[in-house]
Amino acid sequence: MKHNKRLTALLAGLLAVSMLFSGCSGTTSGTSDTGLIDGTYEGTGAGYGGNIKLALTVEGGKITKAEVLEHSETEGVSDPAFEQIPAAIVEKQGTEGIETVAGCTRSSEGLLAAAEAALVLAKGGEAAKVPTATMTDPDVIVVGGGMAGMTSAITAAENGAKVLLVEKTGTLGGTMGGGTLSGTGTKMQIESGITDDTPEKFFDDFVRLNAGYQEREGVSADDYYWNQSLGMYYAQHSGECVDWIVEDLGATVKDRTPSQPTLYEPLNTPRVWSGDRSSYDKVLKAELQKYIDSGMVEVLLNTKADELIMDGEAVVGVKTTNTDGVQMDYKAKATILCTGGYGYSEELVKKYNFQNFTTTAPSFATGDGFFMAEQAGGVLKNMDFLTAYAGGLKVDDSLTKKLSIRVKDFPYIIFVNENGERFVDELGNEDGSSYDEITSWWKKGDNRVWIMLDQAMVDDLKAQNKPIISGDTEWKNFDEQLANGTVLWSGSTIAEVAEKAGINGENLEKTIEKYNEYAKNGYDEEFGRTRLMKEFTGGTYYIFETTPYIMITAGGPDMNDKGQVVNANGEAIPGLYQAGEIVGMANAFGRTTIGGVGNTGCLVWGRLAGGSAAEYALEA
Repeated sequence: MKHNKRLTALLAGLLAVSMLFSGCSGTTSGTSDTGLIDGTYEGTGAGYGGNIKLALTVEGGKITKAEVLEHSETEGVSDPAFEQIPAAIVEKQGTEGIETVAGCTRSSEGLLAAAEAALVLAKGGEAAKVPTATMTDPDVIVVGGGMAGMTSAITAAENGAKVLLVEKTGTLGGTMGGGTLSGTGTKMQIESGITDDTPEKFFDDFVRLNAGYQEREGVSADDYYWNQSLGMYYAQHSGECVDWIVEDLGATVKDRTPSQPTLYEPLNTPRVWSGDRSSYDKVLKAELQKYIDSGMVEVLLNTKADELIMDGEAVVGVKTTNTDGVQMDYKAKATILCTGGYGYSEELVKKYNFQNFTTTAPSFATGDGFFMAEQAGGVLKNMDFLTAYAGGLKVDDSLTKKLSIRVKDFPYIIFVNENGERFVDELGNEDGSSYDEITSWWKKGDNRVWIMLDQAMVDDLKAQNKPIISGDTEWKNFDEQLANGTVLWSGSTIAEVAEKAGINGENLEKTIEKYNEYAKNGYDEEFGRTRLMKEFTGGTYYIFETTPYIMITAGGPDMNDKGQVVNANGEAIPGLYQAGEIVGMANAFGRTTIGGVGNTGCLVWGRLAGGSAAEYALEA
């Protein structure tokens, strides 16, 4: 995706926040033909994990160096952007024409925004202030500019409403999920020969997967909340929303042939597509731009919604603070909360979910909308449930997931608890249908699971070019973490490594003794494991301490099938709507994880909330 200069210029706040944190140092020698003054200039832009600070060095009127000074982006994932973007800035002597790097769009945009801020200073300019709104009478306010927020704003504008979109970071795009889409009756399904899929069949999957959860957890359907009308609404409208973003707006998918989820239980028919999330961002921004150009939408970046403005029981706007500290009240007949989840809120995660965890959520996913919905009388449902993967490695004090083990991919390894005891068939069924059951163990107790293997197993994995830490092809992270001794330990005996890892060594010795017998016989008498068992043979033993890492929070304010947030009596709160991750996948689909519903849900709920809010505002 190309860096959208036009959108950046129109949404001046992107540059303003970068410049707000900018500084200049060094000597100057006047303005050259390029307009650049010699010196070193700093700029800051909003990345995925937080602000990115970059310094540009100008010598002889030319940019000679672009250096990243500070960032909180995810190691490995963002590396290509940090390698390519600064080099491109020096090569092109600016940001014009530089494309974002696939797979790390937000990091790329943060680097480019930081460079633009520094360039303004290098040309003798001053740091701009964050603008306030020029639209005096919006019909609808959208809080949050991610996939759901942009979809809501586009849809409300399509339906004739004037829209003010406020986004607390310096760029649009939000979290954007992992790239998968899901829907029934899409053009791609039909052209692949699947002509008999229906919303009812999709909904049957929700019911079946919930039954599996109930059996695993020993609960009944009455023990948790599931608004089945939302699940059916999604099933009915998912296909048209996939068609909208792919066929109408032009987003790309890797293969138009539908598939089954790769990490979750299979569905009753293929209806999942692996897409390019940067293309979703690109096409939504392009569509939004049309309404910015027409004056139907105004966007304020670097502007945080602090609380709702109430008129009795009705929501009539938001109170905001921008990064200059300017506080403004904006009023509208309808407000849509598209603030995402709370995966980066240690307060909320520890209150409702995990004591030990890391997260893939960006630093801005702090649950702002949850607090605002409660302020208006909304009721949070299913907050104890979320989508998290097993095998996270908490390598430092930050919440951001930097390293992980993709546990379903590895033979030989065993899982134990703090008592040194196994508790599950570590591999489960080959078709992946046991994955939810296996990973559910990371959601219990204090959320720690220890993974054990020995030197022979490590050597075998190396020979297979199969690094135990994801992406660690040269095993450098393995060696570093072993040296650090915070999540990985080794020992020449089971007792030694158990003591280092802080688990019961006596029990672990008994566990290994039993497991070795099972491996010899080819059958696990305790948990039924039959696949890829290998005896522990001694030498060096290794133990990882792992935690869950959060992908998507799945609880949220209760709402009806018009996208309206409802109160404890199930009554719609006048003027308040929501879309995106804040809706809560568990509220819509029950207690299960289904590939593709996160991204497509942003479209389905965004189209719903945008249309409903526009209708309400224009009739009010």
